[in-house]
Amino acid sequence: GRWRWADGNPNDTHKRMKVKKLPMILALHLKRFKYMDQLHRYTKLSYQVVFPLELRLFNASGDATNPDRMYDLVAVVVHCGSGPNRGHYIAIVKSHDFWLLFDDDIVEKIDAQAIEEFYGLTSDISKNSESGYILFYQPRD
Repeated sequence: GRWRWADGNPNDTHKRMKVKKLPMILALHLKRFKYMDQLHRYTKLSYQVVFPLELRLFNASGDATNPDRMYDLVAVVVHCGSGPNRGHYIAIVKSHDFWLLFDDDIVEKIDAQAIEEFYGLTSDISKNSESGYILFYQPRD
């Protein structure tokens, strides 16, 4: 972030955290909604977030058990719509070696490459889109 000293000079800062105990299920919540003062409402942030199918946490502390543990993406909650009060949620879940898309009472099998469709948009940040919202990772055995 960027902040200023009391004398007005700018100072670049960085915040870092170390994970002491690695979780059995790692849930990552992507910020997809932002309050816009000029609009007096929340809008959807549909920017592209490329999330990997496998993830290694490099910020585990040295005394963490198995600090180099690999995580695999096992589920994604997807927001479909243009805002927090306008839209629908679907889930993509890995079952054995394939992916299932759950949309209310409809369940369909999808390819792993189809997950890329839920990264978000590359241009406009407030359009109607299907964007990954909550990611769930499980440690590899």
